[in-house]
Amino acid sequence: MYKVLVVDDERIEREGIKFLISHYDFPIEITEAENGLKALQVLKAEKVDILFTDIRMPFMDGLQLIAEARAIQPDLKAIILSAYGEFDFAKEAIRLQVAHYLLKPVETEEFHEVFSNVLGIKGKPNAEMLLDALPDRSNGSNGSTSRKVIEEVLQLIHNHYRESIGLDWIAEQVYLTPSYLSYLFKKEMGVNIVKYIVSYRFEKAAALLCGTNMKIIDISVEVGYENYPYFCSQFKNYFGTTPAKYREGQRK
Repeated sequence: MYKVLVVDDERIEREGIKFLISHYDFPIEITEAENGLKALQVLKAEKVDILFTDIRMPFMDGLQLIAEARAIQPDLKAIILSAYGEFDFAKEAIRLQVAHYLLKPVETEEFHEVFSNVLGIKGKPNAEMLLDALPDRSNGSNGSTSRKVIEEVLQLIHNHYRESIGLDWIAEQVYLTPSYLSYLFKKEMGVNIVKYIVSYRFEKAAALLCGTNMKIIDISVEVGYENYPYFCSQFKNYFGTTPAKYREGQRK
């Protein structure tokens, strides 16, 4: 017997989820709670297999509920149902190993597919599945979910290009696998992430060569290259000339 807990402060929403679940032929027992505090009381009293929860509710939000529920029942599988398809929510959901993130109004076919998958899930959830669950339903200027990810990645690069950063480190910061981040970045920017970092560093180096009297070896360190000969070699590959000749040519 599967035990499912449905948590939403709107009774009509709880009834809708219960109605969708009732279409399955599995042995399923459904209980409900109108907020996170009452949900925790249920979780402390009985074993629950799957938690359906809204995000924005009184007393505590759904993400806090999932975190506290996991402390009580570590094997609990959680599904978020929310009207808010914002990347910050999805990112936190990934960190909490949420099984899926469904946007309201829930489509019947999508719900059935997700619920079937969760009933058979083993191990950690797929982060890409969570991110892909957030289609672009934005009516504002924030753009698509993937674009928000890339904006965060660009900010990380612009803030940390002086340091030893790479694809793996950046992927860890935005809670994605390196392969999926690489795919998203190339799709949005038209260039892979490593080439973008190199390009950004050398454009910064060029600006310092032309706009300051810094020593070239110091510029090398400033843009993230501790190895001076390697910096010069890569600079020449990028601009077709050495840093010294570039500075001389630009100042004529």
